[in-house]
Amino acid sequence: MSRPVFYMVGGLALAALILAVFMIFMEVNMTFAEEIQRFSETHPFAEEKIDGISTRYLLCGKADARYTLVYLVGGTGISDVWFNHIIQMEEDYRILTFDYPMEIGDLEQLADHIMKLIKKLDIKNPVLIGASLGEFMAQLIARRYSDIVSAVALYSTCSLSQESIADLKKQYKSYGVMLGLMKVVPYSWIKKILFAASKKQVGMENENPISRAYMEDFFAWIYGQYTKEFDLHMTGLIMDVADIKPFELSDYKRFDDKTLLVLPKEDKAFSEDAQADLLLSMPKAKTVKVEGGHTATLYKVDEYVQEAREFLET
Repeated sequence: MSRPVFYMVGGLALAALILAVFMIFMEVNMTFAEEIQRFSETHPFAEEKIDGISTRYLLCGKADARYTLVYLVGGTGISDVWFNHIIQMEEDYRILTFDYPMEIGDLEQLADHIMKLIKKLDIKNPVLIGASLGEFMAQLIARRYSDIVSAVALYSTCSLSQESIADLKKQYKSYGVMLGLMKVVPYSWIKKILFAASKKQVGMENENPISRAYMEDFFAWIYGQYTKEFDLHMTGLIMDVADIKPFELSDYKRFDDKTLLVLPKEDKAFSEDAQADLLLSMPKAKTVKVEGGHTATLYKVDEYVQEAREFLET
């Protein structure tokens, strides 16, 4: 090879390398808003009516996959936040996620509504994957429809026993205060207070600096989407956890042998007793501990995806 050609080929290779590094740098330094915007451009949501109630949902991934992964969003109520999990799983699995309709404020009724959506979309072998409030929904659906649900993956979770619900009720007193404020004070006035309270509730101060910065970006985007009505709706749903029928050991036996638990070691959103109670209630579940706090599902996606894949494959 002549020197000019050699230098040209070498120059092209170097340019390609520089471009690749630049693209990686740009992706690493994208804001949460930019990441989720790019996802929405390739993953459009649709609407489906169930009993006259419209539900915003996304159905994507491998159409002929054995399992459909049903991602149940947490207390943010915006199902798009699962996008990093969806991107990593959609090549091998069918994916379904959706928002919780504002017309439904009762978690037991919401569980029935979700199952109706699953049936209407002709979802086969659903695997429920939930985090925070989403994992409460997964537990409720699995209790009511254990014959339909293929498996359950619970992230950042605790038990729903009588003792744990009483414990949660104490923790959720602050939500009652926020709910009262939102009803009487202009939402624009107290949005910053609610923003700070939400971060405190999930123990964000316990995260490492990099994770904390990512979550600051995440919460800024979330509250940029919120309206007063939607915030009232989601706060009410969270508070309804205190009013559900407590789980008995017999309820957990219906699905504990087909359950994956991925629990952050520093999850301050639930008491240690409530988390320990779940482990005692589900002795047959596969349990994995990961570093991080309550919101680790959003910034330790690779670890959660790896555990979910191993669980589903075995």
